[in-house]
Amino acid sequence: MSTAACRASLLPTKQPTALGTVVIFRIQLLPPSETFIVTQAAAMQQFSPYFVGWRKVAGIELPAETSWTVDGGSLRGKLRELRFRYAGPSREQLARLRARAPRLVYAHFAPDGYAAMQLAERLGVPLVTALHGFDVTMTDQAIGATRLGREYLRGRSALQKRSALFLACSAFVRRRALELGYPAERTIVHSIGADIETFKPPAPGQRQKIVLFVGRLVEKKDCGSLIDAMAEVQRHSPEAELVVIGGGPLRPHYEALSAALGIRCRFLGTQPGSVVKDWMALAAVFCVPSVVAASGDAEGFGMVFIEAQAMGLPVVSTLSGGIPEAVRNGETGLLVKERDPRGLAHAILRLLQGDELWQRFSLAGRRNVENHFNLTRQTGHLEKVFERLLAEPYQTGAGTTWAN
Repeated sequence: MSTAACRASLLPTKQPTALGTVVIFRIQLLPPSETFIVTQAAAMQQFSPYFVGWRKVAGIELPAETSWTVDGGSLRGKLRELRFRYAGPSREQLARLRARAPRLVYAHFAPDGYAAMQLAERLGVPLVTALHGFDVTMTDQAIGATRLGREYLRGRSALQKRSALFLACSAFVRRRALELGYPAERTIVHSIGADIETFKPPAPGQRQKIVLFVGRLVEKKDCGSLIDAMAEVQRHSPEAELVVIGGGPLRPHYEALSAALGIRCRFLGTQPGSVVKDWMALAAVFCVPSVVAASGDAEGFGMVFIEAQAMGLPVVSTLSGGIPEAVRNGETGLLVKERDPRGLAHAILRLLQGDELWQRFSLAGRRNVENHFNLTRQTGHLEKVFERLLAEPYQTGAGTTWAN
């Protein structure tokens, strides 16, 4: 998803709906890169979303009417968080949440699912856990580098037994989850999708020879290979320019690399979603050449690829993780092997210099999203899954056998 700061207007306050409230749980509410969580919640029609977390972080601003954090920021808040974390919610906190008529708890990422187990059990409702990528691809050693990670690893088998359902963002993520012991009968594939009314192709004639990168500047996104590739691209297409949106620890290294290679490149840092969308309307190629990091972290799916295709923007990326499920190689984009600057350069040049190919990929990308990753349709499917889960007498870790 675009690295963007969202305001409350993304999630208007909703009137209670017929099927009650979904408590959307995230330990931190809410990092700026997680707009996909907000847009999915805003698209719900049958349930009312209510966000709950341990603490607030700088990023997405959620309406006070539809969100609550245990830690309000004071010392007393930190103590409340510790109690909530290890002893579970207090009677007062449970009463506050029960007043919202919760029907289930929906946690994003496996460590958050573990953290939400006591909450769901005290409320007496099912827990649904979304698996997005790093939570099943990173090595246990890498996950265990933090205290929360170590707690999750100790409790992973309990989560696998006690969560009523797991939603994997791609078939790739589901396969990795099953390798870790997640139950096949309760782990299904569900992709969130993009808002095709918000992300749509611009008027003809706006595109420029811009290669756009959007993402965290970390090892997994491999912006370095793209910078190397752009040196070759600009030798054959001097007017081409690289625009990099996103922040992260590797930004100084990448800025030095682009300067050393003498390529035309702009680093814009983290930008609001509206700015990202504007650049998607200007760019000719979208490229985030993700790789498997040393930690094992891999691209679970890549919502930003779906957003780009919704805007008719062809994609160049890699045959890594769940990307081939989001981008149809040779149809909506071109995928090359990991860490292959020469392959990236060749693919980018094919699109910059081939009008017929570009038009074909642009139209096919939009159709791909309309047919398979429409946010409204995907959210409707999710709500039907919730309804099916709630139609049964609830027992922890028991119930319907689910199949994709």
